Amino acid sequence: MHLYKNIKSFLMDQEYFIDIYDKYLHVYEFIDILVLNEQEISLQLEKFKLIVKGSDFRVLKLTKNEILVSGKVLEMRFIS
Repeated sequence: MHLYKNIKSFLMDQEYFIDIYDKYLHVYEFIDILVLNEQEISLQLEKFKLIVKGSDFRVLKLTKNEILVSGKVLEMRFIS
């Protein structure tokens, strides 16, 4: 378990972390959820706004500053 904690600490020791894999979107260190529905997710991060468009979005995990969503990502934009 010690190796897992070291790797997680290394990956999460950043201002933000955005990961897209298979049919999942993972965002770490967001400030606020602006829009959240089946076709669009808009998150406020410290230095920009992240807008993700797609289909069949469903929240699998949500904490104070982390979200994991399943669905099909079609478009992603960063707005400063």
